[in-house]
Amino acid sequence: MQGRLVYMARIFDDSVEDDKSKVKKDGLIYQQRDDTDYKKEYEKLDSKGKFQFFKDYYLPTIVVIAVIALVGGYFLYGALTKPQTVLYVAICDQNLDDKQVDKLEKAVGTYLGLDNKHEIVTINTEFNSKNGTLSEQLQSYIYAGTCDIVIAPKEGFTGYATAGYFFEPDSSDTVAAFKDWPKDKRIYCPIIDGENIRGEKEIDETKYNFGIDVADCKKYKALEGKSKSAVLGVSNSSRKQEEAAAFIKFLTDDSLKDGDVNPDFALQSK
Repeated sequence: MQGRLVYMARIFDDSVEDDKSKVKKDGLIYQQRDDTDYKKEYEKLDSKGKFQFFKDYYLPTIVVIAVIALVGGYFLYGALTKPQTVLYVAICDQNLDDKQVDKLEKAVGTYLGLDNKHEIVTINTEFNSKNGTLSEQLQSYIYAGTCDIVIAPKEGFTGYATAGYFFEPDSSDTVAAFKDWPKDKRIYCPIIDGENIRGEKEIDETKYNFGIDVADCKKYKALEGKSKSAVLGVSNSSRKQEEAAAFIKFLTDDSLKDGDVNPDFALQSK
């Protein structure tokens, strides 16, 4: 028993050296090295050795830094050069001519005093009110204030309008032009919220003029849509209300041509 205790004491006693099982304290593993040591070793190397030293110690770090810089530069360049959308128009449930849509985007952009390169008008025709994912995406754009204008057939438009997503002329000058639109082309509907749907509150039968049918407008017809109705409304979360009002003016006024510039926006762009 006593021999066993002595052996254990030797294990935990750093002052005891065992040449067979323990590295001596003056071994290389215990020696601290500083930059001077590496410099001296580097100076002794020939050109091939120095190149190998560089590959072993510096090249991996340089490669990592270069990759990070390139990736960061790529995303930064994309962010700085990506065109800014000044007006966002969502067109739902329509199969339109892409070339005509592009033409309208540029014509409206010019009318708003944009250069159509750094600042643009975006008309997205991919939304579908009957597709749950696409419909939810559009609603999220409206909530966020990303989408300024929605155009959809009457049935699809009414679904969004009853949720209270749009301006109406009695409370917003942005859509004051609705009052001048033919009565049979104005779209009226009530607001129905969650409490109404759950039966917790009676539906207010008051109907609001949330949109106008622009299907017969010359510029909209040029998009070659097949739907009999195309109801336009302005999102009440839009941050571009002046531009939205100008879009309505350009789209519905046949006297305005491609290349015309709204004088108010022409002054702002100078």
